[in-house]
Amino acid sequence: MNEPITGIALGAVIVGLALSTFLTRTSFLLAGARLRLNPRIEIALRYAPVCTLSAIIVPDVLMHAGTALDLSLLNPRLIGALAASLWLCASRNILGCLASGMLAYSLARILL
Repeated sequence: MNEPITGIALGAVIVGLALSTFLTRTSFLLAGARLRLNPRIEIALRYAPVCTLSAIIVPDVLMHAGTALDLSLLNPRLIGALAASLWLCASRNILGCLASGMLAYSLARILL
């Protein structure tokens, strides 16, 4: 039942996934000029990248060691995220944000 897919079946899966990806991505490009979304929906969609990024990063930062929620200041990922957040709020400099976050994370890993 858990046998690997090989041969023609593997080719069919690859072609099917490629076609589904192509169709779903190009449908928005082709219909984009003709189909207009409600302005409220367009405004709401501007927040989609931030929400997606938050959904990926927050669990990784808060789930130290992959098992339990770790909100202590002994969590190096949390220290790095806090340092990066403070830098970004104070200066609005992305490169400084990345550098300060990585520096704080690296120091916390070495010292803790």
